[in-house]
Amino acid sequence: MAMDPLLSTVQQLLGVPDDLEKLLNAPTRSYVCDTKAMASTPVDVKEYPNSYVFIIDMPGLKSNDIKVSQSV
Repeated sequence: MAMDPLLSTVQQLLGVPDDLEKLLNAPTRSYVCDTKAMASTPVDVKEYPNSYVFIIDMPGLKSNDIKVSQSV
């Protein structure tokens, strides 16, 4: 059974905001590359009673170039 052309057009128009939202919220290429790089970066974690120490080898960066934040 063929779909009514008007109904088909209305459904396409209603679907545009969803498609546009997916496009606008898609991760950027640099984010994807950074995420892959971080996922493949070996990290040693030492746990102490009141703190954690992360030991990360990041060639080309100095310790003061790295910003660490915590959210609860």
